[in-house]
Amino acid sequence: MRHLLFTLLLLTACSLFALEVDWSKAKPVQTGALLLKFELTKPRLEKINLMRIDLRTPGLTFTGTARDPDWGKPMPDYPKGIIRTKRIRTRDFMLNCRKQGLNMIVAANSAPWSPWQKPFTHKYANPAGLGILDGEVICDNRPHRAVFRVDRDGRVDIVESVPEQEYSKIRVAATGFAIILRNGEILPGGGYEKNPMPRIAYGLSKDRHYLYIITVDGRQKGWSLGATGPEVAAMLRDAGAADAINMDGGGSATLCYWDEAKQTPVTVNRHTENGYQRPVGSNIGIYLEPQSK
Repeated sequence: MRHLLFTLLLLTACSLFALEVDWSKAKPVQTGALLLKFELTKPRLEKINLMRIDLRTPGLTFTGTARDPDWGKPMPDYPKGIIRTKRIRTRDFMLNCRKQGLNMIVAANSAPWSPWQKPFTHKYANPAGLGILDGEVICDNRPHRAVFRVDRDGRVDIVESVPEQEYSKIRVAATGFAIILRNGEILPGGGYEKNPMPRIAYGLSKDRHYLYIITVDGRQKGWSLGATGPEVAAMLRDAGAADAINMDGGGSATLCYWDEAKQTPVTVNRHTENGYQRPVGSNIGIYLEPQSK
């Protein structure tokens, strides 16, 4: 039954969600970063933001959410939980990194986290799966299932898991819900085939020259109703991705770039009509290191 359901979802994704992606018409929003926006009306209303980042850009470097100073202590507002990171809005993550001297150009939320219980206002988080920053383990909750991995040598990949002996080689690792695209084939699994909802996913071109980040707004009648996982996988494939990973969507999905003219982060997707943005437990950021002349 589940296989039949996925097949139906896949057929819908392939037949109704083909995006006409022409990167020559994209808006340059940062060095090495292009942005396209789409609005679909079938099979439902959707607002889609699609960014392509050229990983060959000189000085391009990744970072992510670090351990909180109280890492390992019980959460004061959820004693059953252990502090790993502090929840923060993605735009504030970008601002904080820039205050520390990093020329951050793009930021996005990444891994899901716990606790997620009423009143949903917990200060700290324990991200799911594997989280690493500069070789330091932030969390290692098994199983990993799907990991966005950036090595210290700059190589970027989407993998099912990471052997523990390779942790020291990693600059950034963040875990998603499922790998949704592999070698151009849309995959089932991880529960990502569920009803349309707000989404964020990362994709990589086969040659690993490009990173794609997609957001789809959802749960906003008259604005955008969201997408299923197979639909997002199909969109990323249309954009040029061979492999893709579904990250923490819903109200957490956030994609920002730094507006040089206005000197402020611009959030490309809309969470709610009033502009609320959720503090999340895990982010990734892309910055440019100074290049010698």
